[in-house]
Amino acid sequence: MSEQNASSTSLPSLQNLDAASLTAKVLELQEALVQSQEKNLMLSAQLRELERMARDGEDLKSELVNQGLLLTDKSRENKQLHQELSRITTVLEQKLQEVEELGASVVELQHQFKNAQSERDLLAVMLNEAENAQRRQQAYEDSSTAARDTPGWLRAFKGKNN
Repeated sequence: MSEQNASSTSLPSLQNLDAASLTAKVLELQEALVQSQEKNLMLSAQLRELERMARDGEDLKSELVNQGLLLTDKSRENKQLHQELSRITTVLEQKLQEVEELGASVVELQHQFKNAQSERDLLAVMLNEAENAQRRQQAYEDSSTAARDTPGWLRAFKGKNN
């Protein structure tokens, strides 16, 4: 009954309207309904787009967090590598110093070796001169002894043959 009351109360106001105005009113309401539906579709599309953007934002946020963690790990690795490179650099500098010291030692040993060779060569020359002098002395002594042992008349021939 309440529906009849509601419809009967609105009927008298509808009865006052003629068919053309009712048709215009229906068309107006249909147009408003179509516009509302279009607006609803547009708002739904915008809502889906916003939801997609929100998901994309969450994905980006997750990716940024992951990238941050990765960068933290890489920074830690870089720090360790830097420490290792510093240690290696220190060792290399020590080894380079040792190489320079060894080079100086080699130069000193080469100098000593050259001096020893020069002394050896000088001693060899002196030894050769002494041996030659000794041979000359021996030859002189031998010739003096031979001259004394040779009778006088043979000495003249002996000296000529030698």
